[in-house]
Amino acid sequence: MKNAKIQKPFIHYEALKYWEKAVFVIYSIVTLSIASSLLFFSEGVRQTVIFMYATLTQAFLYIFLYVSLRNFTSYLIWLFFGAIHVILYLYFKGDYDLELPNGIASGPLLNTIPLLLLFQLLRFLSRDFQKRDFVVPSKGGGPDLIENQELTGTDYILFTVYMASFCGLSFLSMHY
Repeated sequence: MKNAKIQKPFIHYEALKYWEKAVFVIYSIVTLSIASSLLFFSEGVRQTVIFMYATLTQAFLYIFLYVSLRNFTSYLIWLFFGAIHVILYLYFKGDYDLELPNGIASGPLLNTIPLLLLFQLLRFLSRDFQKRDFVVPSKGGGPDLIENQELTGTDYILFTVYMASFCGLSFLSMHY
């Protein structure tokens, strides 16, 4: 599957695979735990857990679920979780236990929706310029992580744009 051409339309809906459903159930449970974090975690642990919950979600969505995000059924569910992240941010706003020396641990919760929208923009650009879907470069310069596609300079540029946006938003959002 070296340089797979686009076979599906940009917006397409498919039934979710079993593993995707399992990810959504597990993520829902984790989200409920985060919402109830005051009951489960001490102050310092809550800061770390909430920050990691937000940032790891955003990184893992792109790095490990980029093929799943092409399915708009999956994408819309992740947008729903992004809305839940905004609600959680508002819920945690003003919680002094989440304040860090240089910001607030729950700030990155605001980044999920913008990063999901950026993913679709980069996907659109990849399809427009390369006539193939957006992929994630693997470590060491080999093919992409999931589909075994050969990478191009455009893939690396789009990856850099996403990761720079991810890092920049993570830094900025801690100061909201």
